[in-house]
Amino acid sequence: MPFRMIALDLDGTVLDPEGRIRPRTAEALQVSRARGLEVTLVTGRHHSVTRPYYEELGLAGPAICCNGTYVYDFLAGRVVSGEPFDPADARRVVASCRQHDVDLLMYLDDVMLYEVPTPHLRKLGAWIDGLSTRPKPELRQVTSVEAVLDAAPNVWKFVVTHPDAGRLAAWYAEAETVPAYGVEYSWHDRIDVMPAGRSKGSRLLSWAAERRIDPQDIVAFGDNFNDLGMLTGVGLGIAMGNAPDGVKTQVKEVIGGNDTDAIADRIGRLLA
Repeated sequence: MPFRMIALDLDGTVLDPEGRIRPRTAEALQVSRARGLEVTLVTGRHHSVTRPYYEELGLAGPAICCNGTYVYDFLAGRVVSGEPFDPADARRVVASCRQHDVDLLMYLDDVMLYEVPTPHLRKLGAWIDGLSTRPKPELRQVTSVEAVLDAAPNVWKFVVTHPDAGRLAAWYAEAETVPAYGVEYSWHDRIDVMPAGRSKGSRLLSWAAERRIDPQDIVAFGDNFNDLGMLTGVGLGIAMGNAPDGVKTQVKEVIGGNDTDAIADRIGRLLA
């Protein structure tokens, strides 16, 4: 077997355009685990909105969440490794969003907070309402993010968003010059903000090292710019066909889109 671990992004990769796991993908991952491969979710999501898919796939090990800011052990119900924002840096992120008049979503230990209900958040809220999994994720509107920060909670990630692409790009251009931040586009109108040095790639490699798994023994699947660190840092990085061209040109292999059984087919060839 040429690989020991399969690392997978969720949105745009394992999840189809309707947010579902394709049956053949689930089956291929089940066969992979039976053959001795570790299967690890590496996602920009908060652990609470990762849990339903983790449980659907029947996984056992921890998941890498919030773009690598932490590793979450669902069986133990806690973060097993991770570094949140310095409180002062978290405040600076919020202040810069105020200056550029862009919106944000803030990920804390057990809750996701926002001020402005964007279409994405309405859709996420409707999805949460329909879940049967327990505990349900908590997505809550607040009147002041600054007031929440007064209590000095752990802040693991911000998502900065705005429908005006130019305004969002202007915020990004300024934020990427700040040494304390790591900023990556995760969607055309959403930018993930993590403490500097945190990324899917860096956390995946450090987690694999703890498991004594060499980077060359990992195959990773992803679809967006926040996946590039892991796609380019492992033995085989595979981009989905729905990935932006800027992602596709930097990886070793491109397969079909997330609306196909391309992941299952590629895993099948790996196992063969």
